Amino acid sequence: MIYLLGGAPRIGKSIAAKRLAEQIGARLIKADDVGVDYANSLHEDERAEKLPFPGFSGDPQDNKLAPAELTRLQLVDAKSLEPELARLISEAQAAGTPLVLEGVQILPEFVRSIINRSGPENLHALFIGSTDAARAIDGISKNTSPDDWMRDSDTEVIKQVAAFAVDFSVWLKKACADAGLPYFERTDDFQKDLDFIVNSLLQGK
Repeated sequence: MIYLLGGAPRIGKSIAAKRLAEQIGARLIKADDVGVDYANSLHEDERAEKLPFPGFSGDPQDNKLAPAELTRLQLVDAKSLEPELARLISEAQAAGTPLVLEGVQILPEFVRSIINRSGPENLHALFIGSTDAARAIDGISKNTSPDDWMRDSDTEVIKQVAAFAVDFSVWLKKACADAGLPYFERTDDFQKDLDFIVNSLLQGK
């Protein structure tokens, strides 16, 4: 079984994916890591064209792009990475090994194409987002993971990242509706949300 968890940045995808993978003994792959390997395989000019999303600086003055432009560039990154993600999914299906794949680069249209080829009984997917800016800021601020690169970040940077997450979530919610795929809006209760996300993926709902 393949489990795909897509969604906006900074809203708990990695934590939920890790819990699911540990619970069922599946391999866990982060699309961000796939992106790093892919970027390293490209020449500098190709990298700028295929992976233009700039990321965020710790200095808020350096983050000059509007949320809508960041969403557009993130979608370019995601489209460029789809052949690599499709390859990993095909390899796991051929080997018959369970795989949990998570990341903002997993898009509804891509998932729909995979489901149409392999069948819904072989792949479960869920997308999560937050269209509430205050909730997104609160979630980022409360993340206590030791691997969180935003720990102790400037308040203005947190607001900038949250604004991007909200813009991406608005786009994602519509894209999920168009593709006929489930979208889950984060609430203020992260532990309850975490249980829902994992159970929804397991049940394919």
